[in-house]
Amino acid sequence: MCGLLWAVPLKETLEVTADKFLANDQKKTTIIQGNVHIKKGKDTLTANKVIIYTNNKRKPTKYEAIGDVHFHLFTEDGREVKGHSDRLIYDALKQEYRLLQNAVVNEVGKVNSVKGEEIILSKEHGYADVLGGKDKPATFIFDMEDIQKEQKKQKAKKHAKQQSKP
Repeated sequence: MCGLLWAVPLKETLEVTADKFLANDQKKTTIIQGNVHIKKGKDTLTANKVIIYTNNKRKPTKYEAIGDVHFHLFTEDGREVKGHSDRLIYDALKQEYRLLQNAVVNEVGKVNSVKGEEIILSKEHGYADVLGGKDKPATFIFDMEDIQKEQKKQKAKKHAKQQSKP
């Protein structure tokens, strides 16, 4: 699910449109405001505002999307994912996404979805943490048929490995 818009290979183009772009070299930030639309390949992100934080070499270290955040992306394994939250923070150094307040992630074409007040997705470590709020519990909905198919594949691979050993 990770690999959203921020880890841009040199060959791909990142297209950003918005009403305003404000760069501040002293604060090492770029603020993009009003009807923000970011596109990289087939992946998209929209928000009211995006702040890009950079280091001394002007390399992005963190991105923060604020207000009516929506994303649509395609994972490396071919899945299509859509989601939204009130805020999204991407830590480029940790390769970790934090979706905050009213966070929802859905796999397109399947019933698989995750909802919570905070969803943390790590590309580097391959985990997803979902936290509920005081009055809003975290919710997971998964298609058991998909899980069962994956378990059968794993068992078949394990069995094939055991059969091939001398």
